[in-house]
Amino acid sequence: MKKYLVMALIAGWVSSSYAVRLGEGTQALDLSGNADFTSASETLNVGYGYFIRDYLEVGGLFNIAHSDALTAFAFGPKAEYNFELDLPVNVVPFVGANVLFQHTKISLDTVGTDAESGLPVAVTAHDTHNALSATLYGGAKFFITDAFAISADLALSAATSDVYPKRNHDVGQTDARLELGLRYYF
Repeated sequence: MKKYLVMALIAGWVSSSYAVRLGEGTQALDLSGNADFTSASETLNVGYGYFIRDYLEVGGLFNIAHSDALTAFAFGPKAEYNFELDLPVNVVPFVGANVLFQHTKISLDTVGTDAESGLPVAVTAHDTHNALSATLYGGAKFFITDAFAISADLALSAATSDVYPKRNHDVGQTDARLELGLRYYF
């Protein structure tokens, strides 16, 4: 997998004859996942965007996250600005933000004590949280063709409730992660 990603990045750097299409009226489809620094959850993001001005995209995002302790669904608006740099390679840095409504079901396993025998027993607690979360992110898009790019960004999120799983089988209100994705422009 790493070999193919490196080959795709090299192909993008070598093929600088493509014109990056991020002008007004362009539409974008986004499919991404993440490597989370604070949990072992798997996340899939699906987004749609429309460029209302050159390099300024607005749209929506749908998110599904799953781990042993958590299942979450989220949706909401996003905005992203792409920077025009005069580089010999097709790399476009960007910054963005989104606000999502999240519905999260959390299952936490703990160890309790049986009242009659005094022996330890496993106890699973289920809890449901709804929250608003805000995310700021920044990264770069590596264009392979004029309409297809690989993206990488660092995202920092904060929520109004405990909705992000942590490595110690707990949940928290903040999250930091590296997101990798594919972008298609038409």
